[in-house]
Amino acid sequence: MARQLTSAALATVLMAAASVVSLSSARHAIHGAVGAEESHHIHMYMHDFSTGPNPSAVVVARGTGTGPTLRGSVDRRFGDTLVMDDTLTDGPGRASRAVGRAQGFYVAASSAGGDPAVLVSMNVLLTSGPYNGSTLAVSGRNAVLAQVRELSVVGGTGMFRMARGYVLMKTASWSGNDAVLELDIHVRTVKSSMAQTGSLPGT
Repeated sequence: MARQLTSAALATVLMAAASVVSLSSARHAIHGAVGAEESHHIHMYMHDFSTGPNPSAVVVARGTGTGPTLRGSVDRRFGDTLVMDDTLTDGPGRASRAVGRAQGFYVAASSAGGDPAVLVSMNVLLTSGPYNGSTLAVSGRNAVLAQVRELSVVGGTGMFRMARGYVLMKTASWSGNDAVLELDIHVRTVKSSMAQTGSLPGT
């Protein structure tokens, strides 16, 4: 009986040791595939237009608010929801070189007019350079009257897998429902086997 117990105990120890070795090997494999972090800075301009024959942002739901939440000249009410497919360029002019798209939605999220803000959720798609086709997921509060607003980079795809960082947003120009926004995107990514050499558009 004692010999059987000893054999069972030995088998348990061997299985535990094998599990430790397996876990160590897995951790080593992950460490080998994932290297040091890399920092990236992308500077671009986002053209958000709700007017004209080809608007880049359209209202898909009207809020129930009783008055505008942005500027007095802008017909935006609490709860208004817009879907956007904005052009991203390397300069503030509409004729500047296109480097990507900002696709997502924003909602007028403040019920009081004193501090108007919108909730922004968008994918920043890069369409030029070595990161063509990669995206960054951006979300946060855009306090539209503030000189500088900060949004979060919460993830990404392609060359920006596991990305994290922030976006500093400024208003370059604003007229009625149309605006050009300056974006400074600061991102950290984990260098992996997908990494390539090269610079981002606008860096």
